[in-house]
Amino acid sequence: MTRTRLALGALISAAVLALAGCGATDAPSASWHGSPAPSGSTGGGQDGGAQARPISDSTAQAATGKPSATPSSSAAASTSASPSAAASSAAPSDGIIRQAGGAQVALTFDDGPSADTPKLLAMLRQHNIKATFCVVGVAVQEFPQYLQEIVKDGHTLCNHTWKHDEKLGKKSADTIRADLQRTNDEIHKAVPDAQIKYFRHPAGNFTPAAVQIAAELGMKSLGWTVDPSDWNTKKWSGDQMTQHIISNVRNNTKPGAVILSHDGGGDRSATLAAYKTLLPELKQQFTLIAMPV
Repeated sequence: MTRTRLALGALISAAVLALAGCGATDAPSASWHGSPAPSGSTGGGQDGGAQARPISDSTAQAATGKPSATPSSSAAASTSASPSAAASSAAPSDGIIRQAGGAQVALTFDDGPSADTPKLLAMLRQHNIKATFCVVGVAVQEFPQYLQEIVKDGHTLCNHTWKHDEKLGKKSADTIRADLQRTNDEIHKAVPDAQIKYFRHPAGNFTPAAVQIAAELGMKSLGWTVDPSDWNTKKWSGDQMTQHIISNVRNNTKPGAVILSHDGGGDRSATLAAYKTLLPELKQQFTLIAMPV
């Protein structure tokens, strides 16, 4: 009888321990399913695999031929996050920022400054919109006064190489560094205290070497998600180009987008005409920002 009671007691104790163990191990942890990445993290998936890094709109478009149907998780982040934190959280593992962060949208203009830059600046000023200007060294050398106007108006500067060398990233580290440093030096000739926090490789031909050297010089590499191809003047021109830009930006801009356009490198009258229509529309739909410095 005593043996029976002891055996029964052991079975009851084992059952209690098993139930307690199940409750402890099967309950999902707070950081497992659907837990957002902490503000300021560099891409998803940094918590040991609990999160997958979101696919950017540009990656989805390249894979499917169509813009992403839903914004990435960085685009769905709270709009109360600061622009600086939102932008840093958008940087994936390759070090290239392709999202403005949160629900914000960033306008970027390449290849200037040029004779068209003051006209664009006047339009941005009219709507109280800040943008990011990816400037070319030789253009800064030719139009230092327009660079000064860009900075005076509170826009962000981005290094776009000395002479728009699309193959720069494949050259030696010394050549890349000298090119970027020469461009920064020319910018500082025009505006000695200018902050240059971004680098954009011509044609988006980033290489690990170019990204790393830019980082060593204090610059984050900046990509984009929306490209209306206003640079392709061989395919479109005049009103046809203007309507193409408007349609492309309208159809593809989503929260978190970085829009690529040009204020230099050729005749930009069609771009100016397009943004005369687009600026008030974009301002009504999104919070427009310059990339934070």
